[in-house]
Amino acid sequence: MAKESLLDRLRSKSTDVLDEEGKLRKELLELKIKHSSGQLKETHKIREIRRSIAQLKTLNKEQKVQELEEKNDG
Repeated sequence: MAKESLLDRLRSKSTDVLDEEGKLRKELLELKIKHSSGQLKETHKIREIRRSIAQLKTLNKEQKVQELEEKNDG
């Protein structure tokens, strides 16, 4: 079975997108520090975290657009 993407999980749950983005940004900073000091073996994680942050921003934008459409329709 395919792995559930970050967007699918966040769409199904009612979590705070900004809170989740903050956690990912903190983790990204820690990974970058480890990478610069030569301690990071799994460098692919930096790309994964950046991609997850972009997905969160996409989800946030989708929610804002949906709210605006509901306002204009109502």
